[in-house]
Amino acid sequence: MDTKPSDLNDPLLFSSITYQSILNQIQDGVFIVDNDMRIVYWNKGAEAILHFTKNEMVDQLCQDTENLCREADDQTAPCFDGRCPLKRALDGRFIGRYPHLIFMRARNGTDIPVSITVCPLHDDKGAVLGGICVFRDMREEYQQLLLAGEIQKHMVTTETFTEHGITVEPLFKPLEMTGGDYIESFFTESGLLIACMADVTGHGISAALFAMIFKTLFHSSLKESYSPGHMLELINQGFCQTSTVEGYYLTATVIVFDPERRKGYFASASHPPTIVFGSDGSTCKVRQMLEAHSYMIGIVEGAKYKDIEFALSPGDFLLMATDGLYESEDETGHRLGVDGVTEYFEKFGPNPSLEDLYELARRRNPFREMQDDISMLKLSMLNRKI
Repeated sequence: MDTKPSDLNDPLLFSSITYQSILNQIQDGVFIVDNDMRIVYWNKGAEAILHFTKNEMVDQLCQDTENLCREADDQTAPCFDGRCPLKRALDGRFIGRYPHLIFMRARNGTDIPVSITVCPLHDDKGAVLGGICVFRDMREEYQQLLLAGEIQKHMVTTETFTEHGITVEPLFKPLEMTGGDYIESFFTESGLLIACMADVTGHGISAALFAMIFKTLFHSSLKESYSPGHMLELINQGFCQTSTVEGYYLTATVIVFDPERRKGYFASASHPPTIVFGSDGSTCKVRQMLEAHSYMIGIVEGAKYKDIEFALSPGDFLLMATDGLYESEDETGHRLGVDGVTEYFEKFGPNPSLEDLYELARRRNPFREMQDDISMLKLSMLNRKI
């Protein structure tokens, strides 16, 4: 007999053996809450992962269950400051675009890494009755992700350094523990500054693998040329020949700068613009927008990329960023955009760190929900040589 309950507390909801047998055969954990965040269902998968029984959890308020959840990058529970994905789903403000990696507290007090997906539950008229959370034990995968993330951090530039009168400030913030962004900057033996940024389609460990393929091709191109455009052509040729997996492409920017001449060359493979700011030390304004309409790496074998010349005077700086920064949204879906970034520096000057800019992007969304990896490189020309 089909039942169509009008309320999640209706005793008929789970009286059907069909509902219970289906949910209890799912090995992932499943629990359901009503509009008051009271747990009304707890399946056998949840019992197996967290060792709390159905009798212990049903009728409990989710936020009263001894800090059942915490975010992976935070020791505090997300229940009380609007960050809980399940509560936001009930309020109609959020349906997970990607699974969340969080920690859930097991009966013995152990924090277990899990991947959760949430969704509101509606009646036939569309009214929200409650929400469902499905969570998967990620203990084995979590250790692998930790290792992959540590390896990736050692393959990109993550520390600020100053040489030849230029300060290089990087920021690398994957959406997950690993990501599809790649940033690197260094000086050659001849004193040229090389700066490179790439952004692979997708997220996570698969995108990170393609970012490492790009790194290999990038360093190989340096053996043949210091022309950014020619380097991108060599990288694209190699990527098209070695990467046969459909759906993975990347944008990229390469800069070669001579601090003695204070001149450099820029080339882009469909990457967001690089912004050159003029500054007097306290205020700044956009002096040049470096951009090129071109093919992404991996789209067209034999694609051509051109060099664009630019200059930096003492006090000037340039900013490279992946589209995760510019496409970060507020609660209404309005993106920060290039204009938002330029307005930020024009308002606060050149001194705020890239961490400050990243936190601005997060604060614009009251749930601190990012949609993509975010990476930045800031190259600042000092008034004196170091």
